[in-house]
Amino acid sequence: MRNKLFVFPALGVIGVIAAFLIGGGLTSNTVYYLFPDEAIAQQGSFPDGRVFRLGGRVVPGSVDASAEITFEVTDGGASINVVTNRTPPQLFGDDVPVLLEGSWEDGTFRATQIIIRHDEQYIAPDGYEEGQ
Repeated sequence: MRNKLFVFPALGVIGVIAAFLIGGGLTSNTVYYLFPDEAIAQQGSFPDGRVFRLGGRVVPGSVDASAEITFEVTDGGASINVVTNRTPPQLFGDDVPVLLEGSWEDGTFRATQIIIRHDEQYIAPDGYEEGQ
């Protein structure tokens, strides 16, 4: 009987410790996903260097591929200036929906990763024949 009285509290303590470790690990690895209007409104909650994801569309005519690539991303309301030194995906361009990972740097979003958002349908370019 004494062994049972010891085993149940010990299992409870182990369960609480495991839940704390799992929950703490998940929250420390969370990456937030915001649209430009949300990112601007919550900029105080995401200080320079804190990683989050930014989603929107590339503003037409805003892409400048000088030393670094700069462009604007919008959600139809607010726009954010973005700078990156990464090579963008092949489909990157004006009015393309993107998901960017990075952080604020002096009021500009510094992207460390650019992901093109698209649906699951692929359309081959004109002149492409299967089997080539």
